[in-house]
Amino acid sequence: MDFYGLPDWKRIGRDIGKRLKDILNPSPHPGPSKEERRGQRIRDALKGLVYFDDFDELSAWQPSDGDPVQVSNYPLLKRATHQVHDQRHPTSKVILCHDYKGGYHDYESIRPEPLEHEMFSCEFLQYVDTFIYFSHKLVCVPPASWTNTLHRNGVRVLGTLIIEPQTSDNNRLLSFVDGEFIVAKTLASMAEYFGFDGWLLNVEKEFSGDLHDWPTSMVNFISSLRNHLEQQGRVLWYDALTLDNKREYQNALTEKNVCFAKAANGLFTNYKWTPQKVSSSRGIAKKNSISSSNIFFGIDVWAQNANISGHRRTTYPPQGGGGTNTGLVS
Repeated sequence: MDFYGLPDWKRIGRDIGKRLKDILNPSPHPGPSKEERRGQRIRDALKGLVYFDDFDELSAWQPSDGDPVQVSNYPLLKRATHQVHDQRHPTSKVILCHDYKGGYHDYESIRPEPLEHEMFSCEFLQYVDTFIYFSHKLVCVPPASWTNTLHRNGVRVLGTLIIEPQTSDNNRLLSFVDGEFIVAKTLASMAEYFGFDGWLLNVEKEFSGDLHDWPTSMVNFISSLRNHLEQQGRVLWYDALTLDNKREYQNALTEKNVCFAKAANGLFTNYKWTPQKVSSSRGIAKKNSISSSNIFFGIDVWAQNANISGHRRTTYPPQGGGGTNTGLVS
């Protein structure tokens, strides 16, 4: 009220405006605290589910921290000829990338509870060459339940290292100490200990300026990781960060990402490729002695094409989504 007992319309207007702003543009939820995340990670580890939220957790890991329930006990089996999609003629390789509701669900644990809802399943494994377990953690270790099932069917299993815009201290990825890329050595040790076959490297954040000549460091990091992995180990580079130190999806193999793909075992492209980009990728692959069969073109089976400006994601079917081909994310 003002001096005359009338409402303070200016103040009321400010309050209404603020409330409308909060409704229309809500502040992002801060999410769980570091201690809450740590507690959840410990509870999940008891179920056989292993992941790491930041570089501190990653650098602290030792094989002695592991538990047998977290470890795959089934080696990668060689497929019989009749179990492979087509041995008589050249054929595309197929990657299935798991990206389901954040990952690390109870049904994926070593002691799953009875299911009350739909779950992610992988059928027709005879058509899948490689499976990637994906979640929005810094380091995603595939659950042993997945690795055992896939190895029995001759399918390689990759974990994921993902650096997103909100990731802190991403320069630590390329820390070089006593002649070693310490993160590369740790990732290789994890693959050996937990019993899976390699890594997808998905770097979606630029490195800060105090990291000099980072492209050379990244190429050497990838080479180091491959050398530390066993002979059957695989490393895939995801099409995000370029030589310009920009998150700039190429949707193809280009001069801006070819050095990383060449250092790795191949490239997994983003989802907005075209037939023309496929053709140009084959040319660049040939020029750089990269097998074109190791360039995987992503297809989004969740059909995230609604309200997207510019070139739409590649989905199958084209109208409405779903999908099959060389690289699938589901």
